[in-house]
Amino acid sequence: MANSSLRKASLQSMEAEIESLLKSLESLKDDASDESRKTLKALRSNAENALRHSRSLLGDAYEEVKTKTRETGLATRDYAQQHPWTTAGVAIGALGLLAAYLMCKRGD
Repeated sequence: MANSSLRKASLQSMEAEIESLLKSLESLKDDASDESRKTLKALRSNAENALRHSRSLLGDAYEEVKTKTRETGLATRDYAQQHPWTTAGVAIGALGLLAAYLMCKRGD
């Protein structure tokens, strides 16, 4: 009989320890979830800031490229109008080089 009550006490003690362990694990899970949420919010905020900054930089670069392209186009047009024969010669030379390249490529 003493052996039976010893077993009951031991089982109750084990049950109490398991319940305590489950409560501790649940608390740990909640704490980890809170930390994960905080970390996720911080990471998301950092990513959004980086995206905004990148868009700003790309917008500035796009405007600069657009301006330079326009200036180059105008300069090319002006040069072609001032030197039509030189422009025609350069264009014919470029077409000749392209044709020679394609013919050599075809021969391989």
